[in-house]
Amino acid sequence: MIAMQYKISLPDDYDMRIIQKRVQDNGNKTDGFQDLLFKAYLISEKGTFGNKKNEYAPLYLWKRNQGMNKFIFGGFYNNILNSFGWQQINIGIVSTDELKDNFSKSKYVLEIESAIPVTQHMKALKFSLDFDDCTGKVIIYNPDKWRYVEFYFFEKVPNAAFNSKVYRLLHLSM
Repeated sequence: MIAMQYKISLPDDYDMRIIQKRVQDNGNKTDGFQDLLFKAYLISEKGTFGNKKNEYAPLYLWKRNQGMNKFIFGGFYNNILNSFGWQQINIGIVSTDELKDNFSKSKYVLEIESAIPVTQHMKALKFSLDFDDCTGKVIIYNPDKWRYVEFYFFEKVPNAAFNSKVYRLLHLSM
């Protein structure tokens, strides 16, 4: 599986209801998209859960690259280009995904970014936290940058919210 995410930084005084309305009006357009395991429409708001900035940061998990290629080069990504300009798309490889039956009810996502340390013996990446109320979790790594990201999905605000980055999940396309 392949993951992709672009993080669009928005001004501190940006009215995040604009993004919420955008997702409300258009989020369902990626429901059932070719090869898409899921797209999580994520936002962070400055001052909420300790977040330091406003951001729109959709996260995609693709079963195969054909759907991702169609999205990027088939005109769908043009909506982002036209609204927000040229954006860096972060691409990674899904190491582990554990999505529970109630995953579709997720409303919050906790993100933890880490470096993969230099070593002589590679080991599988493991989740650093354990939550009973987690609806799903994913580890995505990028060997080009030797970094990885853990995403934890929840129905309710996670207890660790103020120690890590927390997004609100506005819509989940599957």
